Amino acid sequence: MKLLLSYPRSGNHLVRFFMELLTEQPTLGCIENPADRPIFQNRFPESIPFHISSLKDYDSHLLYRKIHYPPAVAINELIFIVRNPREVLLRNTNYKVDITKYDNYFACIDYYMQYTGRKQLFYYEDLLTDKPKFINELANFLQGVKSAKLDYVLENVNKLYDLSKLGKNRAWGGVNSSGIHFYYDKLKGPDKIRFDKFIADKIATKNYDLLREKYGL
Repeated sequence: MKLLLSYPRSGNHLVRFFMELLTEQPTLGCIENPADRPIFQNRFPESIPFHISSLKDYDSHLLYRKIHYPPAVAINELIFIVRNPREVLLRNTNYKVDITKYDNYFACIDYYMQYTGRKQLFYYEDLLTDKPKFINELANFLQGVKSAKLDYVLENVNKLYDLSKLGKNRAWGGVNSSGIHFYYDKLKGPDKIRFDKFIADKIATKNYDLLREKYGL
């Protein structure tokens, strides 16, 4: 089994879009959500060369599956996306500070750090600010990507990013902000104090250097 692991609202649809486009293989959605279809099955404003005919033509055990929590079974490969906790935790609870729903974010990071198999980390923010680097790193990790397909994606990367937002017939949260710093700046008063304390306490409990170094926490 291969997994694409992320806390919700961390850019997994964008990553799945380019995984399918580069490999010409489908990705699987969350198993508990039948409406979470492979990206190639979405309806886009124009044709996109996924070159994937039908999901039934592929062995599901060889495909990447999206998941939002640490798996309970052994896996072969792991792609992990992490987003600034100050943004993604508030995004997932619609600005409401609900600390009871935040522990899974850190559980996913714990799983990534403890996993000793083949793995790749992507920061959500880097997906937006350095598109060619993300595409090249993704293609390199996935292996077997055709050079012509990689060239096509890199040459059309901005257009493809825009198209990735427009897919219909899928279960997702949509694009709700235009930048990297959006939700946290709106938090004020006692809620902000409580939220900041929760983050600080969590960061202090373990060696979360991947958060400290990236986000200055």
